[in-house]
Amino acid sequence: MFCKCYQHPTDVEKCIKVPTDNKKAKKRLRADLRYYRKLYKDKVNLDHIADYYGQCETSQGAGYVFQCVKDHDGNVSRTLEHYLNSQDVDLEQLYSLLHDLATYLVENRIMIGDIHYNNILIRRDSEGGMTPVIVDGIGDRVAITILNAIPKFTISKIIRRWNRFSLKQLDSNALLDENNCPSKKAD
Repeated sequence: MFCKCYQHPTDVEKCIKVPTDNKKAKKRLRADLRYYRKLYKDKVNLDHIADYYGQCETSQGAGYVFQCVKDHDGNVSRTLEHYLNSQDVDLEQLYSLLHDLATYLVENRIMIGDIHYNNILIRRDSEGGMTPVIVDGIGDRVAITILNAIPKFTISKIIRRWNRFSLKQLDSNALLDENNCPSKKAD
């Protein structure tokens, strides 16, 4: 575990992530924050990404304030892993939502460095609808990111990572077809 997550003491709509002493944890968090700045600067649609609000001091050191993703009833949304193991969810509907999430990532050219079913929460609304929200692991965790400025390269990388995640942690129902994946921003 790279960060501990706590409820914000004065705002139930926010949470605070505090990195562990692990050097890799701090490096990952810095990379995530750099990527958030890029997304804000580029005015990217963040409908499926937990919002970042800034830094704060905690009794355990520096903390980072993020949106606390919650269901309509006020409870913190559950992880994708929970729903994959639940008997109460239609897996076809869930895979359709995940395919839509992957398409959203491609259309908005959002890189995910750590796609994992515990980094995706499923927010439920009052009508029974579900929205996947990525809460951790955004950005690209490679040393050389210059190629990310080339749209086709970025899109290909997003699809490749998503499909690796799908085959490893989901199944082939959530795969993206690189040849048929729409991209509003592809150049």
